[in-house]
Amino acid sequence: MILESIELENIRSYQKQKIEFPKGITLFEGDIGSGKSSILMGIEFALFGTGSQKGDSLLSKNSKDGSITLCFSVDGTDYEIRRGLKRTPTSVNQNSKECNLKIDGENYPLAASELKQEVLKILKFNEPAAGNAQSRIFRYAVFTPQREMSEILMDAEKRLETIRRAFGVEDYKKAIENATRISSLIKTRSAILQERFRNVPELQSSLDELKQETDKQKKIIDSSSIQKNQIDKKIREIVNLKDKLF
Repeated sequence: MILESIELENIRSYQKQKIEFPKGITLFEGDIGSGKSSILMGIEFALFGTGSQKGDSLLSKNSKDGSITLCFSVDGTDYEIRRGLKRTPTSVNQNSKECNLKIDGENYPLAASELKQEVLKILKFNEPAAGNAQSRIFRYAVFTPQREMSEILMDAEKRLETIRRAFGVEDYKKAIENATRISSLIKTRSAILQERFRNVPELQSSLDELKQETDKQKKIIDSSSIQKNQIDKKIREIVNLKDKLF
């Protein structure tokens, strides 16, 4: 993925700001609270929605609505994502009216969850597609907030858990468990079938003997039928001869 630009409107400390990314490496420099993390959070929200963060942590405190427009390219195809936020009396949620994906200039209005699924396909990220699921790869491989990074560095168990989540180790563990369970079922079923068909060779031998006996009896029947026909012929000849004599 090559980032081209991001436009923030009423997002944290940005009232309205468009940032264009030059080709190559981009370095953000500034004091604490100057808005560096806000840009990364905006990129994450544009791509994946609110799975890893709450809407009220993104929308400016005194704003009723806001939006993020992210332009990027993947394998020569240009994409533009626009997501909006709207404040209600009780919470801040994604604005369904501002949820769009443009592919090479053609606009596709999508639901928030549908947009995330399309982004995962575009980026080829193997992670949960549910709208409320955390973006593991981006969150742990691209952008990890300072507080979370401190927890990872200081807590060995947290660090191991993070690595497992980032690389989807638990998914492989579940796959191994499922494969082991299926293998056990196959072995059990195989043993049952082997016991059930253990006498198949003997049954086949008996079947062959019955077939041979059937063929033998058929030959006898055929021979008897021929003899019967011959006897019937002799009887007709005798009857004819009798009629001639008397």
